[in-house]
Amino acid sequence: MGGAGEGLLARLGRELDGIFGTRSFLGPPMPLLARWRDPGTGQVRSADLVDALIARADALNAGGDRLWTLAVTDADLCAPERTFVFGEATLGGCCAVVSLARLDPGWRANSPVLRRRLLAEAVHELGHVAGLGHCDQETCVMLPSRTAGDVDRRGDGFCEVCFSRLRAPETCRPA
Repeated sequence: MGGAGEGLLARLGRELDGIFGTRSFLGPPMPLLARWRDPGTGQVRSADLVDALIARADALNAGGDRLWTLAVTDADLCAPERTFVFGEATLGGCCAVVSLARLDPGWRANSPVLRRRLLAEAVHELGHVAGLGHCDQETCVMLPSRTAGDVDRRGDGFCEVCFSRLRAPETCRPA
């Protein structure tokens, strides 16, 4: 998706592979459609984007196992009753999106702050894809974040309980 440098995405993929035991690859970009924009704010509705990712995954994986899909966008995302969201995912599904827009305003692909926050949000959203809900442990990546400072405080690691749930056999596994 527009704006995120391939180097930033490749690095993110390598880091996520180390955490989740996956094999990442960069897929084709997906254009943001005008109908996904909230007419009042101009932001992209995160649910519409996730729905489009699911539809694309269904079309690409007819009859096969679904691959986890993480979209990264520079578009500002919103959700019902939320001024903005850092990302959204299907709980126990296959698709998630993370926005760079509020992680580091004026972002640069080589910014250590952006890389750290992007990794934390990507791990959080993929944790949802793996079937994890929100956690109340202050240092767990599954703790919800309302500000970039919250992302910094909680970091990108799972607490012991979430980590054990992530590794449990009933948890969704990436293809």
